[in-house]
Amino acid sequence: MLRKRKTTLSTHKTKFQFLGIVLFIQILFLILNDFGFITWMQLNTQKTSIKNEVQILLNQQISLQNEITKLNVDQDYIEKIARERFMLVKPGEKVFKVVESKTMQ
Repeated sequence: MLRKRKTTLSTHKTKFQFLGIVLFIQILFLILNDFGFITWMQLNTQKTSIKNEVQILLNQQISLQNEITKLNVDQDYIEKIARERFMLVKPGEKVFKVVESKTMQ
């Protein structure tokens, strides 16, 4: 009877070892496969990055739409842009160029 008990304990130990190995392999599979945890984390990071980029582009779009509205409606804004970007002047205005000189102290 003592001998029979040893074999059942060793078979239980073998079964637990086998189950442990199978469980370990399944956990590795869940972590490392194409739909695993690591891939999920990478995709989540990429999703957050894309959301931030979309928000930046939406803000830029709003800014550009505001500029289009100003260019269609606001004559003072159009005049300001013409003076700053294209160096245009009204008839009769004089343009003075200011040259900065380097002074030594």
